[in-house]
Amino acid sequence: MKTNSFLLLTGFLMTNLFISTSASAQCRDPWINTAYQQVYGRSPVGKGEFGECNIKLYNNGSWNNFNELVGYVKEVKNRGLLVGYVPANNGNAVMVIKQSGTVAISLVNSSGNVIAAGGGNVIAAGGGNVISTGGGNIIAPGGGNFSGLSSSTPGFRFGSGYQTLSTGQSRVSTSGKGSIIITR
Repeated sequence: MKTNSFLLLTGFLMTNLFISTSASAQCRDPWINTAYQQVYGRSPVGKGEFGECNIKLYNNGSWNNFNELVGYVKEVKNRGLLVGYVPANNGNAVMVIKQSGTVAISLVNSSGNVIAAGGGNVIAAGGGNVISTGGGNIIAPGGGNFSGLSSSTPGFRFGSGYQTLSTGQSRVSTSGKGSIIITR
């Protein structure tokens, strides 16, 4: 049941975000916009440092030139990593990361840093309130409610592909030396 809820949530976010934000995406780093046009034939899903615009997805935010960035964008594409986001009124956004059967949700600030990992910390986009542990609803712009999130929902943070993992953590490689650390 919990897996189905995650898949429904991710499917809804991915479907709606690709439709609603891809035409007007403006990443803080304009090279990401251009690289996405070259690799995917579309704009990135995101804005500022949210969604696919988050520089930490590409070699943990470090590249020397445009062609190197294009290589990192290709790595993310080849790994089947899907990234979605829902903006919140307070300048933060809920980001969803999906690869194969792994889904993780975290709250990210406008600088692209994870400020709360896991479903128990997801912000309600309409009011900026933190959902209590076990509350399990995301209120998306437009009023869609999703259940199945709790304090045990996996969260993520950005990290290096070479750091030691703690118990209950797994790594999803993004590109270059970057990775997403998922905590269950």
